[in-house]
Amino acid sequence: MVLVFVAFGGELAAPIVRVAHEGGHMLVNLISGRWITSFEMEPGDEVTGSGGTGHAGKIATPAWLSRVFSKFAGYATPPLVGLVGAHVVANGNSWGVLTASVVLLLAVLLIPKINPFALAITGLLLAGILWALIAGSPSVQAAVAVGLVWLMLIGGLRVIVVRKTESDDVAELAKLTWIPRVVWFVAWLAIGVVCLWVGGRVLLGRA
Repeated sequence: MVLVFVAFGGELAAPIVRVAHEGGHMLVNLISGRWITSFEMEPGDEVTGSGGTGHAGKIATPAWLSRVFSKFAGYATPPLVGLVGAHVVANGNSWGVLTASVVLLLAVLLIPKINPFALAITGLLLAGILWALIAGSPSVQAAVAVGLVWLMLIGGLRVIVVRKTESDDVAELAKLTWIPRVVWFVAWLAIGVVCLWVGGRVLLGRA
């Protein structure tokens, strides 16, 4: 069902994956000593939709290195999150996946400036997961957790393939490092494929 949702519901699934994508940017900026000042998303599928985060403060690490890691983290984060989540679910801890999701989404809502679409997507996602966590049966919690993990694994790879070398992140990375766009695309593609392969096997009990 998740595969069908990702394949045919791009405009519905893409914003959820985009929250994780922007979360990767946010995390690297926070580690670099900055704080997040804004979070914006625009509706659309993997190609027409967009998102962005604003940050401020003194960077604890070299500015150039921070920017490189921040830009790279975006497309790498959804598949990697899915891979971690697959192992957690496989260990019988669906509750842990849902709890971590709630905490991270609540943190996003604390950002001072969020545009209406980003607020709506984050709020609805938080409400759904929180409902499953509080009122859902163990089977419902497991279904929601597994669905989220598959969405990160499949949707994370899909957005890499669809965007190819045309994304703003890969253009910025090429400008910052002089490394061709295709190299960054191949790196993201490798992460996405490996995470889907390994995470899928873990979820299906074949690891």
